[in-house]
Amino acid sequence: MINRFTLWKTQNRTCMSTALVYCGTSEGFIIGADGRAFNKLENRIESDTERKIFTFENQLASVVFAWAGIVKARTPYFDFNLADTTHNLLLQSDFNGYWAQALNADLKNRLRLLQTRDSGHCATGIFLSYRKGEPWVSEVRVFKNGYTWDCSVEEGSANGEIVILSGPSSDFANSTSLCEAENTIRDYLESCVAHPTDEIGGHVHIGKFTPDGFSWIQSPK
Repeated sequence: MINRFTLWKTQNRTCMSTALVYCGTSEGFIIGADGRAFNKLENRIESDTERKIFTFENQLASVVFAWAGIVKARTPYFDFNLADTTHNLLLQSDFNGYWAQALNADLKNRLRLLQTRDSGHCATGIFLSYRKGEPWVSEVRVFKNGYTWDCSVEEGSANGEIVILSGPSSDFANSTSLCEAENTIRDYLESCVAHPTDEIGGHVHIGKFTPDGFSWIQSPK
């Protein structure tokens, strides 16, 4: 059974590891992010041109996804990367029914390899797609359960709200068009990088995702 939720309650967002925002309307999606990558283990900025928005497409489906939070982990035995793992799992998906539920289950199995005694939030992933021609959003939350890393998924339809998945809080009016959403998201991200922090800054990249496919409005460097 799908756990439906309200996608647009930005006051519930606590992740500030990046600036990541999107909007889904009847025309399609706009999604944008900053480019700063911060290494918490070494307490330093690694890059200001990090790509954070990714696309996947085959004959069965087209998906745009992005992660915010702790997206990389290192163990004595292997390195773990949420973006790379996500792409590999999408390659294995048959996209039948509610594919995000199956993706979450497969990701859960991978995350069990990361053992921990801690609890708390790690990362949030957003997956943009189309269900029966309508914009559809799946959100995967990764967390530590006291024993291993774990995850859960919630899904819902887009409704024109601009959603800050990660970043400083802001109030937005509903977008009535993709053009309006693009302008609002661009202004928000440019404001974020104009007032940089350790984890937010660098080059802004923004994309548009419609039933015709994905295209960059402002590409990563």
